[in-house]
Amino acid sequence: MKIIFLVLLLTIPTFFRMLRPGIFSMQDFHIFRLYEFDKCVKDLQIPCRWAPDAGFGYGEPVFNFYTQIPYAMGEIFHFLGFQFIDSIKILFILTLVGSAVSMFFLARQIWGNNLSAILSAVVYTYAPYRALDIWVRGALPEAMAFVIFPVIILLINNIFSHKNLRDILLFRQKQTCLLSFSLALLLVTHNLSFLMFLPFLIIWIGFLIFTNKKWRLVLPIFGASILSVFLSAFYLLPIIFESKFIDLNLVTSGYFDFRAHFTTVNQLLISRFWGYGASLFGPKDDLSLSVGQVQWIFPLVTLLWFLFKKQDKQSLSSIKWKELLVLVGIGWLALFLTHNKSTFIWENIPFLSYLQFPWRWLAISTFAFSLASGGVAFLIKKNNGIFISVLIVLAVTLNFSFFKEDIWHKVGDLEQFSGNRWEEQIAASLPDYWPVFAKELPTEPAPKDPIILEGKASGSLVEKTSNKAAYDITVQSDDVKVQFPIVFFPGWKSYIDNQEIDIYPSGIYGLITTKVSGGMHTLTLSFTNTPVRTIGNIVSLLSLLTATILLLKADKRYG
Repeated sequence: MKIIFLVLLLTIPTFFRMLRPGIFSMQDFHIFRLYEFDKCVKDLQIPCRWAPDAGFGYGEPVFNFYTQIPYAMGEIFHFLGFQFIDSIKILFILTLVGSAVSMFFLARQIWGNNLSAILSAVVYTYAPYRALDIWVRGALPEAMAFVIFPVIILLINNIFSHKNLRDILLFRQKQTCLLSFSLALLLVTHNLSFLMFLPFLIIWIGFLIFTNKKWRLVLPIFGASILSVFLSAFYLLPIIFESKFIDLNLVTSGYFDFRAHFTTVNQLLISRFWGYGASLFGPKDDLSLSVGQVQWIFPLVTLLWFLFKKQDKQSLSSIKWKELLVLVGIGWLALFLTHNKSTFIWENIPFLSYLQFPWRWLAISTFAFSLASGGVAFLIKKNNGIFISVLIVLAVTLNFSFFKEDIWHKVGDLEQFSGNRWEEQIAASLPDYWPVFAKELPTEPAPKDPIILEGKASGSLVEKTSNKAAYDITVQSDDVKVQFPIVFFPGWKSYIDNQEIDIYPSGIYGLITTKVSGGMHTLTLSFTNTPVRTIGNIVSLLSLLTATILLLKADKRYG
């Protein structure tokens, strides 16, 4: 416990500036998304799919395609009485603390001592890219992924180290069940991190299979992977089958074309520039794209030391030089994918374009280099503790200055969700989830009441929640065409006097439109699950029950 307390203590400089009222400036809008997610929970729209205030108030299917896990965790803290602003800060702090702890346990498993583990945890936590993710970009899902990376590798290693192969093959060993949960958690927390982590996870598994000669372990690991997909079905199926209803070209073209965001060697390895701006076309970005000097120097020096120093095979085996070689190789391969020399890879693997920014691969290189850094502890046998302490101090002092805000906003929830700040948030990320039924993007907030396109009538909003809107409609003519200030998307249904009627998109924004006959009516719009979403929800629920039963039985019978 003392060692863990020391690890936690060492993380404090990365977040202590958050421990005051207000919020720091960031490039993403997680406070707003948590606010929208909270509405879903209160309306029992679970899983959350529709954000009613997004898209300038016309609504958007944000959570049908974007992660829900960070906001589900944030909702817990909000339920406990914290402001939305403070709940988001707590989550950011937990990503820093949690990643340090998970890296500590993984590094201790691989390197076999606490000093190596502490060094890896510090190098991991104080990487410039970690500061960029939190204090500049505000990339909460990606920051959470850093907690999960070490957990997955730790579980994989445990599976290979387990002696009873039969228990593993029959899912009687809890590590296999936990692997399913961890893979699913990474996938639904940040799918881009999952996609980047997957090829290197396969490399690591292949390495373990080759070195341990346990080929049969491919089966339970494959089974755990399949179960993780089933656990994620509520999220995956809508992405697979309903992405055609949003304009994905907007997220891979123009500014978001990956060709505009490659890094340079100077940015990656040498530069200590720090900024709070954007990733720009060309090499002169307004933010840091460094992997960190200590992050790449520590493991490289260690590897070169062991490759060129004459040692017997037994000594080489004891220092786990093969693991070091694989980790350093993964780190440099990930860095290569951030550079324009890797363009041929990007152009021949189409899904890579959805990563948008090649420098996202810094997440993988940061993980691999940090884990490999623990090997430095084997360079010096005498006064090892002093040597590692110096390296820890060096890692902290070189990078802790990056963990601070650009602008601190002294606001609470009341100010955050009103005035200009509110209008900025409801317009945020509008192109990412705007349905294809629209011809243009809105440029001003949606009106409150419906618009009468044809005929003579009047209408007013009665009630609006995250998944429902009710209107009083009075029609003076035989029938009228009414357009509602909600963008059309599959799942919306319309009921007039409790009878379902047809709806369709119209206008430049593709808004919900229908025909209403003469008289006074109450018209209700309800956002419901499509068959794809329903199937996904059922599959995930059944898989969760199955995985939980397997885990409980494994824990009870086999420990």
